[in-house]
Amino acid sequence: MKRHRRRGCDDLAELARNILKGKDRLHEAVGRAAGGLLGLLGRPRIERVFAQELARRIPLPVDAKLSAAARGLQIAGLYVCIVGSRDLADCACLRDVLRVEGQERLQGLIQGAMEDWRGLPRRMHDVVTDS
Repeated sequence: MKRHRRRGCDDLAELARNILKGKDRLHEAVGRAAGGLLGLLGRPRIERVFAQELARRIPLPVDAKLSAAARGLQIAGLYVCIVGSRDLADCACLRDVLRVEGQERLQGLIQGAMEDWRGLPRRMHDVVTDS
């Protein structure tokens, strides 16, 4: 049996990409539904197209959570690459974040993640004592 091993954060990067693609597909579905509803009401094509585009662009309640989950996976993947002493030029998570967010935003994401990770021991203690 041939065993396929990926290096670094490839699986985390792929999962994050799939979450973000799913978010985009959800927006497309909402837009199509809005356009279809106006079509059923007999509205002119220009109104249907406008409504479809508008509905597609309106933020959904789950947007922030999905984006945060994807970014969290990417930052965790970056951490995996750093801790594993991998060449960051081969880090799929770093490439994805840089492509979408840019270098300045990446630094902010890393700082936020570091603050979250610093607080983990305290939160773990709270979870253990609450049980």
